[in-house]
Amino acid sequence: MKEERFIEINSNLWKELENLYSFINKKGLKALSSMQVKQFLHIFRQCSHHLAYARTHYANSSVVIYLNSLIGKCHSHVYAVKKISQGDFVRYLAYEFPKLLKEYKWYVLASFGFFVIGFVVSLLLVLLDTNTASMFLPQNLIAGVKSGQSGGGQWNYPLMSSTIMVNNITVSLKAFALGITLGIGTIYVLFFNGTMLGSLTALIYLYGKPLNFWSLILPHGLIELTAIFISGASGLIIARYILLPGEYTRKSALIAGAKKAVSLIMGVVFMLIIAAIIEGFFTPLNIFPEVKLFFAAITGIILIVYFSIPYIVKR
Repeated sequence: MKEERFIEINSNLWKELENLYSFINKKGLKALSSMQVKQFLHIFRQCSHHLAYARTHYANSSVVIYLNSLIGKCHSHVYAVKKISQGDFVRYLAYEFPKLLKEYKWYVLASFGFFVIGFVVSLLLVLLDTNTASMFLPQNLIAGVKSGQSGGGQWNYPLMSSTIMVNNITVSLKAFALGITLGIGTIYVLFFNGTMLGSLTALIYLYGKPLNFWSLILPHGLIELTAIFISGASGLIIARYILLPGEYTRKSALIAGAKKAVSLIMGVVFMLIIAAIIEGFFTPLNIFPEVKLFFAAITGIILIVYFSIPYIVKR
């Protein structure tokens, strides 16, 4: 096809794309109706094909420069990355995150359930036979806890607290990512992390000082463990969409489930940051354990009130 004929046939389409681009620049994409958005995307794709054709057949022509400029300008609207403003982030934390937790509460409760099962099983096993603790905990940790009562030196509780914090952050990431294993990996992570805390709790009650232990774990641990349960819920959401895709294909279901799961992760990250601040600045303070436990109770109440926002504030 001659270049003149090519321009004659397609110039009206190019002009329409220019008009849509000018309209979007003035009033934004939200001002377009759904039909106009579909039309804009359809024309954009057609003009992109025209650019490829022109580059092949009219490489040194001004039409290539024109189409390249037009497609380049529209490209930013088609593939624009939405920026999260400070207001959006505050709104997410203030209402959207707890609203999501209300929507996915059964996933959170299921995640919590798998953790509790592991906790109770290991707690009972170690209380019945302390040798079973080696199934869940490293030998040096077991020896350290036992030495607290036997006179071999006091166990380093702050070190234990830091170790558990790092473990909880790792567990949160694993619980989310392993949802892709049909939830099997997520369930294993939750269950095994429960067994670690359960067996450690049993050892502390047998050989250590429970009051000191809980005063160093609970102030930040309530928030960390809640973050783990939410991460586990996000992994279970992914698993559910893979196993029960409904009207979606498996691939589309995985993408849809991942988007829903990721919507929880930003809140989880924020919770872990808060927990880390408490663990770093409050937990090591040389104050009475009862004060730390009181602080932990306050954090628990704050969490309950925060998660109750969607039930209190109706939008």
